[in-house]
Amino acid sequence: MLRKDILRGDGTAYWMGAHAAKVKKLPNIIEYSQQHFSPVDHGYWPSAPSVGVVVPEDWRVDGCSEMRFTSPIGVLRTGMHAREVYLDEQNAFERVVGQMTVPSGGRWWTTGHDDSVPHRTAVWFRRRRGVGGRAFRRYIYDALAPAVVAAGGTDVRAYVFTPYTKLGNVSPGVNHDYPVQHRYHAVLIFGANSRADVDRMLGSIELAPVIAVQGDYVTAAHAFTVERTVPVVHPNRQR
Repeated sequence: MLRKDILRGDGTAYWMGAHAAKVKKLPNIIEYSQQHFSPVDHGYWPSAPSVGVVVPEDWRVDGCSEMRFTSPIGVLRTGMHAREVYLDEQNAFERVVGQMTVPSGGRWWTTGHDDSVPHRTAVWFRRRRGVGGRAFRRYIYDALAPAVVAAGGTDVRAYVFTPYTKLGNVSPGVNHDYPVQHRYHAVLIFGANSRADVDRMLGSIELAPVIAVQGDYVTAAHAFTVERTVPVVHPNRQR
């Protein structure tokens, strides 16, 4: 599950502190990481005539939370214990949008959160209308993400989302609106040695040919520098 969060004022410290502590107590979670996005370094994915890469200021997200669960049943059981977390979201966020993959639907090129990654980028994709879900998944999972790995990306994760539903967005006192024109359908998160290394990767012989055909599959590709990754529940550590 990935959640895109708009912070309430300067809610960063609360998100990574008091709110994270409440999430950490929930059962059936294998991994919970927060990705805090840069407010200024975004929109640097290579452009194309039919693909928007500039992040609109009226729809710029402050970060996302990545959660992995023990099983599909584990998701439901976690929700039964999450009332305190849902009620607490209003203390940190103005908007929260939760999105999910099908069970085992994400793709990983990593064994778990890598503490040694110096820099991370998160890229959000909007699927082109008329492109089937299978073709879109093949592009993200079988073409784009492996090309990022071949270009030197580390701790690479890709997620193609199931259709958005309000049933998974129930926290009170928080905005859950998600207009169709702003919806994302996939995200790619990857590590690099530096921000400059990301620019090198984007023009590499491994990745450039895949990006060159992105307009066949997406209408938006919004890249964000991750200023801080907070591994609240680490898959390789005890809680």
